[in-house]
Amino acid sequence: MIVHLSGKLIFKDPSYAVIDVQGVGYNVYISLNTYNLLPDINNDVYLLTYFNVTEKSQDLFGFNENNEKELFTMLISVSGIGPKIAINLLSFVKPDDFKQRLISGEVEMLTSLPGIGPKTARRIIVELKEKFIKIDKNDLPIDHNSNLDSDALNALMNLGFRSKDIIKALNKIDDDCSLEEKIKLALKELR
Repeated sequence: MIVHLSGKLIFKDPSYAVIDVQGVGYNVYISLNTYNLLPDINNDVYLLTYFNVTEKSQDLFGFNENNEKELFTMLISVSGIGPKIAINLLSFVKPDDFKQRLISGEVEMLTSLPGIGPKTARRIIVELKEKFIKIDKNDLPIDHNSNLDSDALNALMNLGFRSKDIIKALNKIDDDCSLEEKIKLALKELR
């Protein structure tokens, strides 16, 4: 398996680059983010890679940063997302921004990306959201029933609202409400 390439950049295009490694030219598919960080032609370059082998092809995908490669491997683990779609997705949004939008369930952001319809966007959110959620305890409502607030937070995040907005809304709601009432009142605050 090829995990990285180090050599001379002999060609670059927004969708791929060619790297000469001791006389062998490797065609590497890249995102626009990686393209923007590449050096000038005939300079040394180092890229992390993902080697994808199928019955019909063997393709290398290159990344300047490890977080982009990690997000790429997570995206291709989602059914219906292949490596070419994943690398295109990474061209339109930075990895950290993508993660934040995924955590907050922004279906619209995902469907605005090429090759992603509403069903695929929801699948990406459902399958990857849990891998990214790391809610700091300081971000959670302090003065409320934690089990009800946690359930309300999860329910509202699944509806596509951002966690920080939900927490602000939940902090305005009385402690004596049932879960259903909390969600209804939070929805009114969020709209």
